[in-house]
Amino acid sequence: MLTNCHSLILRTLLKHGPEPPPGERDLYLYNIAPDHLPLTEGFRSRETHRFDPPPGALERYPKLIWVKCHLVVDNFCHYGGAGKPDGGLSAAEKRGYTYRRGADLVPLLSAFASEMGTPLGESDAYYLAHTLVEIAVDYAISVADRSVPLIVRQSRVSSPPELIAEFEAGIAALYGRGAGEITAARDGAERFYGDVDDIDYMYLDGRTRIILRKLKLPFSDENVARTSRLILDSAERVSDFGDFIRDSVDLLSDRAAWAGAGPLIGATE
Repeated sequence: MLTNCHSLILRTLLKHGPEPPPGERDLYLYNIAPDHLPLTEGFRSRETHRFDPPPGALERYPKLIWVKCHLVVDNFCHYGGAGKPDGGLSAAEKRGYTYRRGADLVPLLSAFASEMGTPLGESDAYYLAHTLVEIAVDYAISVADRSVPLIVRQSRVSSPPELIAEFEAGIAALYGRGAGEITAARDGAERFYGDVDDIDYMYLDGRTRIILRKLKLPFSDENVARTSRLILDSAERVSDFGDFIRDSVDLLSDRAAWAGAGPLIGATE
């Protein structure tokens, strides 16, 4: 899942209001770090979607547990459980929300790809359809609750400097990097998407970049407009995203089952 979905799940889990309390806004930065860092050169999703803190790191930086929370949600939306199954699974065997809803979008996506001159094989169609579900859900959340897309921005601009420094040091410790590398990745979303503060742009036209990049198509005005229509059509078909939010919160509410130092690999495909 993407930023709005993760933020809404965490806000619901922590029982925060529309504006999370200032002293806990930094938790949302930890939570989106696995997706945010790979927007910058030098980080790969396979690296950031792995939670295996070195000895003592979690004790020193306990908020790192919210990175693991992200991976639990990613596994749940792909596989239907908190863990990543051993061995490869076909698209039909993945029982998480994004793949079940994605199966419904395969005909729509396949027709779109053919019209764009990039026909997809069955495996690629199922993969990209699950990505389209994630984009559509994030868009639907941005329409349903305008406060959700503001959470991460508020976290970045209003968290006290000492909490930002702690965040960067903790993430650096988790991934075996220098704190300066984490600092340098702060504007990764802006460099990839553009104006991330424009909600209407970011979660519709901005997110077309994900689809167009995967189809190896240019970010032309025409391609963006056509892909935006695809996202709008898809958003109408994920109106039950609230059930996934509820089920994710239910899963995470049993913190004893996941919130320890044990390693976890999150879904990246």
